[in-house]
Amino acid sequence: MKLAVQLSAPVSAPEVLNPELEVNVIYTHLPGTADALNAASVLARGLGARVTVHLAQVIPYPLELKSPQVSIPFAEEQLGLLACHQPVETSVQVHLCRDLTDAIRQALKPQSVVVMATSRRWWPTREEKLAKTLRREGHHVILTYAN
Repeated sequence: MKLAVQLSAPVSAPEVLNPELEVNVIYTHLPGTADALNAASVLARGLGARVTVHLAQVIPYPLELKSPQVSIPFAEEQLGLLACHQPVETSVQVHLCRDLTDAIRQALKPQSVVVMATSRRWWPTREEKLAKTLRREGHHVILTYAN
């Protein structure tokens, strides 16, 4: 089960040249997502596309799906503040789910362009594993490395 809440950030962005073209940013952690969003905005501006930020909020099974541990309005406000400073049309979607990978897979259109932040580690991070899964399914994934 998945519940999606969409928040469109008010931005003074140039008109989207290709409304079907979209650059997706997957929320991982706030500083990294800010860097990924900046990279996605540069890419989207060059392509005449829009940006969509996806936050998959995983709800553990003992809780009801409509009862997240983190306040959804708080998450929307934080991501909305990031989105409103972007030079391109940017929207935020919050997905309440049981499994992060399934929620992201369902949210993306076929062959989507995805930008995601991760950390440099000796072992594969959760984000790198998600990127590998998305690439196997035909998506075009760009990883940005945060410090």
